[in-house]
Amino acid sequence: MNRRDFESLRALPGKTISGPIRLSQKQATHPLLTADRIPIENDQGITVWMNINYNPETGTKGINVTLAGEGPICRLDVDGAPHGDAGRSHKHAVLDEQSVRRGLRDGVRPRPDLSGKSLRQVFAEFCATANITHHGVFEAPDERGDDA
Repeated sequence: MNRRDFESLRALPGKTISGPIRLSQKQATHPLLTADRIPIENDQGITVWMNINYNPETGTKGINVTLAGEGPICRLDVDGAPHGDAGRSHKHAVLDEQSVRRGLRDGVRPRPDLSGKSLRQVFAEFCATANITHHGVFEAPDERGDDA
């Protein structure tokens, strides 16, 4: 995958996520709450999915998109560990043919506008940018008050 392919997939109209999104805790990643392998449906039949992470102890939020047969093609980290000059809230994406193999570590773009936003707000912004429509309930653990 190269940048042009990535941008084409991001701009592809009609991408949807159907059904509820609920984050749950797995013993191996405690206290991290996750929703894994959420299918992103599209008219092209491209197999792509989303993972969402939230750490109730730190407020860290993350959204990852993976393309089958390639690997991670996009990652949004909000209120997490600093990434060089990109700060605590930043976006990783494909730059060139080597990006996926290198774990999207190059060309990280700051996203300070997302700092302090709720998981629901981060998810909504991500979906708007990626032309994804969610049909279903999004249960945001940072809004429940019990963080679980």
